[in-house]
Amino acid sequence: MIPRIDFEVDPSFPEGVPMALPPEEEIDEEGYGVFRGVWDISGATREEALMVIEAERRLLALVDQVAKTPEEFEAVATALEDGDPDCLPTDFAAGHPDSEILEIVGDGDREENVLDSLEIGVAGLSFALSSIGCFPAASCRSHAREHSWSDRPIVLFAAEPHTVRRLTPLVRDSGCGFGDGSGNGELLLVEAPSITNFVELANRIVAQSGQQASG
Repeated sequence: MIPRIDFEVDPSFPEGVPMALPPEEEIDEEGYGVFRGVWDISGATREEALMVIEAERRLLALVDQVAKTPEEFEAVATALEDGDPDCLPTDFAAGHPDSEILEIVGDGDREENVLDSLEIGVAGLSFALSSIGCFPAASCRSHAREHSWSDRPIVLFAAEPHTVRRLTPLVRDSGCGFGDGSGNGELLLVEAPSITNFVELANRIVAQSGQQASG
């Protein structure tokens, strides 16, 4: 199962929210705005976005197959992201001895992180936004634990107004909504009841950009 919350979104164009790409001098190796400990993924190509979206889809399907509760989803997803078998639910290996998850997680000595070290559920959308000229600043899929940074899936990003207008019908049709992220810098945000909505939005973004490239 993939967690879902009861949350009403607003898919309309976010009037009154600051919309502009951040000046280069305000971006450093630590991030942008109030965010620190993040990294710049701006300027991604459509091909790079497609690769991340496909990798995320595969990992999400694996977690969905074995997780029965939000807590199990969180444990397995975190283990995949961090390559940490200790994050897996108790007796997971005994209950799923043939699961591909065990191979991906490894024994704790994995050198490379999956999805460019972004979380399952927000990685694909972050790269999709980057591929159309947005600047992703921070993201959180929302976590089934006491101290989750966000209570719902969220991606904060900077973008020009014309880009947001292109995004608006895609956001609406994927069940997502916009919000004001300007308390964290000149940012807006996209939010959703479930990361499944983010997966749908990411696919719609790259599909639209592919049509424009071939048109």
